[in-house]
Amino acid sequence: MLRTAPLLLALALLAGCASVSVQRGPGTPAPSAPTSPASQLADEGRHAEAARAYAAQAEQARGDARARAWLRAAWQHQLANQPEAARAAFANAPRRRLEGQDELLHDLLNAGFRLEAGQAEAALALLGQRRETVPDAYATSWHQLRADALRRLGRGFDAAGDLAWLAVRQLGEERVATVGEIVSLLSAESDAALSAKAAALPVGHPLYAYAGRALSQRGLPLPRPYDRSGSTPGLDALPRAEFDGYRPPERLAALLPLTGPLAAAGQSVRDGMLAGYYAESRRRPALRFYDTGAPGGLRAALANATRDGAQMLVGPLSRDEVNELFASPELSLPTVALNRGSHPPTPGSASYALAPEDEGVAAAERLLQRGLRRVLVVSQADETAQRSLAAFRDHMRARGGEIIGEVSMQSGNPEIVPALQRAVQSAGGLRPEALFLSLKAAEARLLASQVEPAGLAGVPRVATSLILSGANLRMDTELDGIEYPELPWLIGLRGGLPDPDTLGSTLPSAQGGGARLFAFGLDAWKLAVYLDKLVSDPGALVRGATGELTLDATGQVRRAPAWAVFSGGRPRPAPDGALYQDNGAPASDAGTP
Repeated sequence: MLRTAPLLLALALLAGCASVSVQRGPGTPAPSAPTSPASQLADEGRHAEAARAYAAQAEQARGDARARAWLRAAWQHQLANQPEAARAAFANAPRRRLEGQDELLHDLLNAGFRLEAGQAEAALALLGQRRETVPDAYATSWHQLRADALRRLGRGFDAAGDLAWLAVRQLGEERVATVGEIVSLLSAESDAALSAKAAALPVGHPLYAYAGRALSQRGLPLPRPYDRSGSTPGLDALPRAEFDGYRPPERLAALLPLTGPLAAAGQSVRDGMLAGYYAESRRRPALRFYDTGAPGGLRAALANATRDGAQMLVGPLSRDEVNELFASPELSLPTVALNRGSHPPTPGSASYALAPEDEGVAAAERLLQRGLRRVLVVSQADETAQRSLAAFRDHMRARGGEIIGEVSMQSGNPEIVPALQRAVQSAGGLRPEALFLSLKAAEARLLASQVEPAGLAGVPRVATSLILSGANLRMDTELDGIEYPELPWLIGLRGGLPDPDTLGSTLPSAQGGGARLFAFGLDAWKLAVYLDKLVSDPGALVRGATGELTLDATGQVRRAPAWAVFSGGRPRPAPDGALYQDNGAPASDAGTP
């Protein structure tokens, strides 16, 4: 294992907490009275019990106090998912007896009831307060109700705007679900409408980040650069950048599994990083590797890297570790995580993965760019195949494409001609304009032998890289003509890198399946040294071994692959699929749009 020299500097982390005593002078209000049992129950999340306690208070109160208690009882019933009890309590809380925040709470409850009754216009009228005037305690419900009302009124873009403000307040799975709703709503907008509405968003509106990503995925220009005015102290502290945005830290830590069940994958990524490291002739950081497979796992690796003065992290590799890292309060460094988790990257960080979903999107976009919109899908019961298919389906439909049918290949039933013919007939008998294959090699070869009997000879076929699973040079002539997304490095578009076959003959970690992880590690190095450029410049890209890499406003690295086609049983660069000229020159133009 190649090792760098030990780090010479360490970063001292000081933490402290001060104790402050306060003396009350004349005229200073006395401490507030102890909270009531009902409010204590509410604070503890025991909403049903809190509702009963507030109802008991209401029975003993009169006038405005009675109305306030019934209102709080209704709110707690609603939080406890007891809608009938909430309505009954709400009926005893006339708005004319309320003031201040209680009026807003009354409007929130009333808006929810109006939505349940199908009165979206009336509900929205109750939610017309300025966003900044809504207290934190009610902001989540306010945005959710507004988004629901706007969606029902057919104002999807405006609904996405409220959801974008909601996502700012969320973490973890909740935020992931909300972002999914935003993406779905934006996908229903036409190109012209999305561009115009995105341009009209005020600077600083969180929806612009999502709208910009949707525009970029469609190949459309941004109306203006992303608003990234917020400081990123970890990146601001790095040494000065080179002319092209190259800005490595002084000390870089890679958190990888070098022992344990993921050791082979970790070693391939490590060697890819080192290949990029030693190929760089400019200033390089002190690079040190920390084994997440060792005792203590990720937590110990992170602590050791921080203690040794690291200014940036690359890794970890597994999804669970990435979730743990981005949820960790100890994380204070810019990071290039090597997987996607449910926790979004912290500001100034990025998440990078060779994800099946990206290939599904790339395949859909390739067909759409060629004007092929009527597609017949053939897939199999495999997790990777289904993840690619789901992304392909969503992107195709969002962009105006049509999936005329889906055929699933069963391992015990090699004859699929009838299924293909039924799919075509159910779509009106018109041949599809293209076939999308989310299949392994064996199933793809079987399909290829039945395309002609099914009456689909000559229909363009696009697959995912899953088609390489189970590849066989002698038998893969059956796959000739099928295109699939591929790493540029593996089909001769080397960008100044060594030939993969030559490298694999001398470096075991770059052989077979390790070649992809080797390329992944090489691009992890590039992302680290150009991270500041990618964060600060929305038009920046890195041309790497795995494709063209850009960073969207949510911190996700987006990869545009090269395209390969089977010819003579071998993958070759597709005629119009090259991402850049293979002239042997180093790909040093990161940041070039």
